[in-house]
Amino acid sequence: MENRMESLRQNWFVIQQLIKRDKQRSLSSTFMGELWEIINPLINMIVMVLVFGKMFGYGIAGGFPLYVLTGTTLYGLFTSGTTMCLQALMGNKNFLIKTQLNRNVYVIQKILLAFRNFLFSLMIYAFVIALYRISPSVTWLLFIPDVFLMLIMMLGIGKILAVINVTFADITYFYKIFTLFLMYGSAIFYRLDRLSPAMQKIMTIVNPLYTVIAIARECIMERIFPDWKLWVIVSVYAGGCYLVGSVYFNRKIEDIVAKM
Repeated sequence: MENRMESLRQNWFVIQQLIKRDKQRSLSSTFMGELWEIINPLINMIVMVLVFGKMFGYGIAGGFPLYVLTGTTLYGLFTSGTTMCLQALMGNKNFLIKTQLNRNVYVIQKILLAFRNFLFSLMIYAFVIALYRISPSVTWLLFIPDVFLMLIMMLGIGKILAVINVTFADITYFYKIFTLFLMYGSAIFYRLDRLSPAMQKIMTIVNPLYTVIAIARECIMERIFPDWKLWVIVSVYAGGCYLVGSVYFNRKIEDIVAKM
C-alpha cells in the first residue's frame, strides 16, 4: 500500500509538470491566451446565436444563448481533450523511451489539461446563467457526475487515439472531420424535437455527447432530474469506452515503445 501511494504521488507530480510544460508551450502561457480560453466559448455562442437564432431560437427555456453555450462548452471539452490525446505518446517520445513511468500518465495529463481549460470556460457559463436569472437548484449538482462520466469516456477514447496516431499519423485529419460531424450531430444549436421520432431515438442512443449535453441542459436550465435512461446511456458509453481503450492501450503500448 505504501509503495502504491508513493507511485501515485510520483505520477501526480509528473502529470503536474507535463501540464505546466504544455501550458507554457501553448498560447495559454500569455495573458491573451488565458483570456482567450475564457471568452472562446462566449465567442462561439455569439456566432451561433447570430447565425442560427432566427431559425432555431424560439421556444427554448432559459434562452437560446444559454442553450447554445451549454452545448459548445461541453463539446469544446470533449474535442479539445480527445484531440490533444492524439499527441499524448508521440509528443512524449523521449519520456516513453528513457523512463519507466506509468504509460497512462501521458493520456491522463492531456485530459486534465483540457479539464483545466474547461474550468475557465465555466466562468463565462456562470455569468450567462446569472444574466438569465436562473435560480440555483439542487439539480445543478448533477452537472458534476455528468462531466465526470464524459471525462471517463474521453480517457478511453484518448487512449485509442494516442495509439493509432503513432502508426497512422493521418488520423489527425480524419478526426477533425469526425468532430465537425459530431458538432452538427449533437443538437448544439437546434432542438431535437425538430427531428423525426426515429432520428431522436437514434441520436440519443448513438451519440453519447448529445446525451451528456441533454443531461446538462435539463439539470441546469430546466432544473429537473434527467431521465434515468439518459444516465444509463452515458454510463454504458463511459464504462465501455474506458474498458476498450484501456485494453487496447495496454496491449499495444509496449510494442509501440519498442519501435520508437
